[in-house]
Amino acid sequence: MDYPLWTALVVVLPFLGCFVYLIARGKGMGQRTLDRARRNEREFQEHVRAAAGVSGGTTGHAEELSKLADLKNHGDITAAEYERAKEKVLVG
Repeated sequence: MDYPLWTALVVVLPFLGCFVYLIARGKGMGQRTLDRARRNEREFQEHVRAAAGVSGGTTGHAEELSKLADLKNHGDITAAEYERAKEKVLVG
């Protein structure tokens, strides 16, 4: 007799509960997802820098130029090779 009404209530209520939850918590879920994506990107960039041996910013350039100067002073590279490599480091 009232089985169709009961069945409809049981089916509709979970959907209604899900919609209310998404409306109430949806913004927070999106913010957490964005924060996690930013953190993952930052960690990836740090890993790439560490793998490349660059400590970041001008310190990386200074270290690179110092290594090039040492190679030139030891005669491992010529002055022309040094200048080309130095340009590559300074230009980016």
